[in-house]
Amino acid sequence: MTGSAGSGGFVEVAADPVALYELSLAEGWGDGAPLLPPTEDRLEALLGATPHDRGSVLGDVPPRFGTATVELVAVNAAMAGVEPRAFGHVLAAMQAVLEPDWNAFGLTTTTSSVCPMLIVNGPSRDVLGIDYRAGCLGGAGGRGSMTIGRAVSLCLRNIGGQRAGETSRTVFGQPARFGLCFGEWEERSPWPSLASRRGFLPSQDVVMVHGGKGTYPLADVNNDDPRDLTYAIAKSLAFPLNNWYLELTGDSGQLVLLVNPMWARRLGEAFPRVEDFQQALWDDAWQPAQLFRPLNRAVLDEKGRIDAGGRVRLASRPDQFVPVVCGGLGGLHGVALTTFVQSEMQSVAVPPS
Repeated sequence: MTGSAGSGGFVEVAADPVALYELSLAEGWGDGAPLLPPTEDRLEALLGATPHDRGSVLGDVPPRFGTATVELVAVNAAMAGVEPRAFGHVLAAMQAVLEPDWNAFGLTTTTSSVCPMLIVNGPSRDVLGIDYRAGCLGGAGGRGSMTIGRAVSLCLRNIGGQRAGETSRTVFGQPARFGLCFGEWEERSPWPSLASRRGFLPSQDVVMVHGGKGTYPLADVNNDDPRDLTYAIAKSLAFPLNNWYLELTGDSGQLVLLVNPMWARRLGEAFPRVEDFQQALWDDAWQPAQLFRPLNRAVLDEKGRIDAGGRVRLASRPDQFVPVVCGGLGGLHGVALTTFVQSEMQSVAVPPS
């Protein structure tokens, strides 16, 4: 059986799952959880599900710039348990990760906890087990969500050579570095889907890759008016140690706001156009300069982050707040996937197999 040997090569590994698991731990190319043996039959099934040639090169994966061929991606997908019909989503995600504006080198080497967070739109969500209802960020157990996200993380490790404490200076990491992939509950959204807003057709399967620092939970039982809820969300997003406040400007990056379907219905009534909701978030996503202690305030002032009205705005534009409808029907909760800032969300359509 053929298995990945890290950035660009192959080794022969035993077909016994326990032996494979032990070897992955000893050699450092596992993620700490058991792996499935990447047998020749399973590799051929994955490769047969894509129009790409097995030797096609997607690009060089930071931080060590191993060359990602379709075959090497398939090896990691096989170990993650990806089924053949989902392999196109893995390839699309890797293409998005390797877009220059996603800044893969910065994200794989930083001290931050940032990692690729995959958001999926399109007709294949259900058949592939892409979680977008209750527990979509963890616990729902959909095969597509768990394996596609993990395959991308394994590619960063085994092709790119990302290693915490070695090539990656990450201080804490985060649970999503095991892999995070979820879908949008398009049918419960009052607004066009994220993919549609980014120029794709509803008939297309699309993978968006966001460089997310983590999951920032929001909860509310106090606001009956959706505009009051929007204000409370905006002020919560502008927390003083948000990564955006580290930057000279708020010009780059996106914050993905996960809106549960019950909130979405209420917010959609107040803001029929998603752009109006984004504008309302931006209008109030700031803190008064006086909130910050004098020395901190002086640093923000030197960076030019305090406007003429004494406001420290979180971001430069309304479109940097990206709402996505998903999650269960308990209407108390939302989640912000905060931004690394020095990264732009990328979108790639999955080609027909």
